[in-house]
Amino acid sequence: MTRSRLSWVGIMALLLAGCGGGAAPSAAPASSSPTAASPSASAAAAASKPAAASGAASAKPAAAASGSAAAKPAATGPIKIGYINSTTGSLANVGKDNDDAFQLYLDSINDTVAGRKIEVTFADDAGAPDTGLTKAKQLVESDKVNILMGLTSTPICYAVAGYAKQAEEPFIVSGNCGAEGLQYDPKTASPYTVRMTQNGTQIADPLADYGYKKGYRKAILATSDYGGGLETADAFGSAWVGRGGTIVQEIHPPLGTNDFGPYVSQLSNNADVLVTFFPGIDSLRFADAWATYQAGSKLPVLDHFGGTINGTNYAQAKDKVVGFTGDYAYSPALDTAANQALLKAWNAKYPNRPVSTDTGVGWAAGQYLEAAIKAVNGNVEDKQGFLNALYGLKVDTVKGPISLDAQHDVIQNVYFWQAEQGGTLKVVDTYQNIARTWDRTQDQIAKFQFGSYKGKWVGMTKEQLGDVLTLPPKSS
Repeated sequence: MTRSRLSWVGIMALLLAGCGGGAAPSAAPASSSPTAASPSASAAAAASKPAAASGAASAKPAAAASGSAAAKPAATGPIKIGYINSTTGSLANVGKDNDDAFQLYLDSINDTVAGRKIEVTFADDAGAPDTGLTKAKQLVESDKVNILMGLTSTPICYAVAGYAKQAEEPFIVSGNCGAEGLQYDPKTASPYTVRMTQNGTQIADPLADYGYKKGYRKAILATSDYGGGLETADAFGSAWVGRGGTIVQEIHPPLGTNDFGPYVSQLSNNADVLVTFFPGIDSLRFADAWATYQAGSKLPVLDHFGGTINGTNYAQAKDKVVGFTGDYAYSPALDTAANQALLKAWNAKYPNRPVSTDTGVGWAAGQYLEAAIKAVNGNVEDKQGFLNALYGLKVDTVKGPISLDAQHDVIQNVYFWQAEQGGTLKVVDTYQNIARTWDRTQDQIAKFQFGSYKGKWVGMTKEQLGDVLTLPPKSS
């Protein structure tokens, strides 16, 4: 009797095992376990170290995906994206262009990658860090998105990156967010955040190099008075002074300034170049004041991010800003097949809305996301595999080729373009494969307190900067 019963139990066990239900689960599946779904402690630590991250970055995306998890999607439902941007307030045109171009690219691929639908929830942070953080928490904890993306404003970007680190949520920075310390400050840097857009020194250092090679030596530094503007001012100021240039005047209007007249009318006469950074609608307001108070001025203008000479700002300013030179990781004036595809799609959808730098960034974000999802065959639920794929991506986008450095920050081209008579634009120079450390060592970057030098640049000397920055002129 006993022997018979044991045999029956054994037979039943075999039958159940064959049906997949005989053995009790030893643990939750990797994709549903909070610990297994996020990078392991050792993997996270390795990814945060430059040497280990560098190794990950050199891997091909397909090989970086984790084992059998990359063989087929872990789920057949939609991949949920939470996309946060500033779409109201002074940065509204920036965020809106980025959002719409990202969605337009997804539309061009039928909102489907690796057999899975892409479902995007857009959120407006209203230009406020607290609001942006609240929206991020809602998207992750209530809407259960797989990936966070977007972010335009530096202060908001810092806040959301800190949350993504805590929540162990993949976060692709696909809005402007030039926050300099994002990828190395322990408060925000983590294996969960990658940035495929730009960072402060990546844009400011080539601009300083370009201006210095043009023979300019005495600069007026004019940037908006908020986190991103002050970090940009310090990035340019240090690169400029490090080359031997001087700052003769500093101007920092509040973000959202309506009337730039009082600032533009008091520009110093003792300068041979004006360097600006006024994001969003502020660039247009500056251009209007320039036309009123500096009409006929021969003072060259170097415009960080080309805020006055792209998109709707340039469409309205036109000949008011002839001769202005902008620099950024994308220009609407690029003469490439990839840019022609963007222009065709954008103009068909928005015939009366000019392409901006943020349009290019949003479109490239769609291309980047598509490549990352394809690299894991849709299995974004395997967070470690997906993150490894992100680290290793090398993607040809509308901006040109982009990849990530050891801190998961973008390496890309920086373009210079100029406004010409009649509302046309012309690319005049390209700096290729620029990383944050193109002009500085990581140690110099970490030592330098970006955003804290407001009001200190006039008269600053290379010697006063000390070992924080000692830069020879660079070649492009």
